[in-house]
Amino acid sequence: MSEGFRRIALGEAQDALEGVMPAVVATCAADGTPNVTYLSKVMYVDAEHFALSNQFFSKTIENIGQNPKAQITVLQPTTGRHFRFDAIYERSESSGELFERMRAEIDAIASMFGMQGVFRLRAVDIYRVLRGEIVPSDVDG
Repeated sequence: MSEGFRRIALGEAQDALEGVMPAVVATCAADGTPNVTYLSKVMYVDAEHFALSNQFFSKTIENIGQNPKAQITVLQPTTGRHFRFDAIYERSESSGELFERMRAEIDAIASMFGMQGVFRLRAVDIYRVLRGEIVPSDVDG
């Protein structure tokens, strides 16, 4: 953990997982080549897991197949505070209650931006959180 960073539990950042602000996921290929992309939605699953909306993830999924570790950064909409989570991929779901809940939320986001059909949800990718921390900033001043 870097100086100034404060460890947190996933539940402390739950309001940043509501999909109001885009999140960022970073992965690495086996040779260390990084890939960073925006996410439409990160959803709180339980105290140890969150789900990422898998819509445009071809490179991310390729990297996760080689190295299941990822780092996800989410933004708290009311304060601007950033939370960073180290996580490990566990599984993908393309049906079921969690998938349907995520799909409904993605559809709502798409309709707000006139992008129905473009934001098609392929799967919900479940990650287990290894470590969470608040990224220091002037917000914490």
